[in-house]
Amino acid sequence: MKISIVTPTYNSKATISRNVTSVISQSYRNFEQIIVDNKSEDDTLSLIRQLYDENDLKDRLKIISEKDDGISDAFNKGIKATTGEIIAILNSDDTYHNDHVFEEVVKIFNDPEILFAHGDVYFDDPVYGSNIRKPLLCPVTTAMPYNHPTMFLRKEIYEKFGLFDLSYRYSMDFEFIVRLEKKFPEFKTKVKYFSDFPIAKMYSGGASWKNEIQSIKETKKALKKYDFWNSSAKKNYLLRICRTRLKKYLSVLNLNFMVKIWRNRKWKQ
Repeated sequence: MKISIVTPTYNSKATISRNVTSVISQSYRNFEQIIVDNKSEDDTLSLIRQLYDENDLKDRLKIISEKDDGISDAFNKGIKATTGEIIAILNSDDTYHNDHVFEEVVKIFNDPEILFAHGDVYFDDPVYGSNIRKPLLCPVTTAMPYNHPTMFLRKEIYEKFGLFDLSYRYSMDFEFIVRLEKKFPEFKTKVKYFSDFPIAKMYSGGASWKNEIQSIKETKKALKKYDFWNSSAKKNYLLRICRTRLKKYLSVLNLNFMVKIWRNRKWKQ
């Protein structure tokens, strides 16, 4: 069983080495990494090639280097280029948490009924506090139920239900999950949550983190698109907008410790 990792890059010199190292260090060796590069102007691609060359893994690397129309477009190009049965997306500033992630994922997918595996993420945030985040496993009207960097899906899911919607710049993963909820509601019975250790390490500062308000607004767009926009969705939407704006206000006042306290309570640290 082959695992395909899709990694979009653009001037990712500062983070790409740790990303690639976390992939090529996996104990399970039947994998490939698809790099979708938006014509980087730094050493991103040379660093990637160097790491794969040094580890004699050039045959596991595929690079697509051309201008794209945003992150969704990069995801889609990568997915189309995959040759594995299992697909995951790992952004250039994220990593897998340890060297046994693929090994455990394959064990899960040995059950032919499982279409989707996911787990916890370690969120590294020096400003507001780092913590292990379990998936919320909540209704989509509340928030995103899963941690996107930990999601592994059978390729057939994309083939049957489509790729990412290019009109979403930050919450394309949420739109995809809402689409599954609408068009394939029984998929929840074919999902496996892995909890032995965090699957991925996610670093603050990514595109959706920097554009939180716009990202939240896109979740409203997705819920409306698939007829999930109800009173519960409206309430949770407004709460998320208010929390995000309050967090930014507290940051301006140098009161980040208050956000840390709230996050520790939320994630039960």
